Amino acid sequence: MKKAITASVLVILAAAAMAFGHDPRTVAKDFSHTMIIEGSGKLNVMYKSLHWNEAAYVSFKANDQLRTRVLNAVWKKIGKLDSEFEFVLGGTKIAKGSYDLGITFDANDNFSLILGSGGKDTIIPLKTSSDGPLIDFLSFDIRPASADKPDTFLLEGRGGKFRSVAELTVPALAPHEHETKK
Repeated sequence: MKKAITASVLVILAAAAMAFGHDPRTVAKDFSHTMIIEGSGKLNVMYKSLHWNEAAYVSFKANDQLRTRVLNAVWKKIGKLDSEFEFVLGGTKIAKGSYDLGITFDANDNFSLILGSGGKDTIIPLKTSSDGPLIDFLSFDIRPASADKPDTFLLEGRGGKFRSVAELTVPALAPHEHETKK
């Protein structure tokens, strides 16, 4: 009798788990973007492309306690950032190394990137606009900023109606003088 009850409970739990499971079309996919700079190395951004849920976002904005819990449990670690060279992101100097990658936001739609390493989080404020088209899944992009600034790139994140950007500079690429041999 005990075995029958245990088996029944397991079947019910399995059925409940399947009923509340995610639709595979909305489950976060893994993405990565790599920038390779000859002579300096690679910068690799790997992340989960989280599905945008407007109703959940609005409830997080309205409830500080809920937002803090969700940001710390889910959004604080959505991927990794690995860099073989030093760079400056949004005015903050970042040493070469491996970092947990996350996102945070406040009740006023101010987004920031979180880079965590060794128990220390570095918060990088992003310039955010909210007038874009609806983007269903979080995406990041790294691209050159302009032809006349070879050391400057843009790191852009998009999700929902938001577009957030930080300037990324690579000091090793900054214009500099070369000594002439005598």
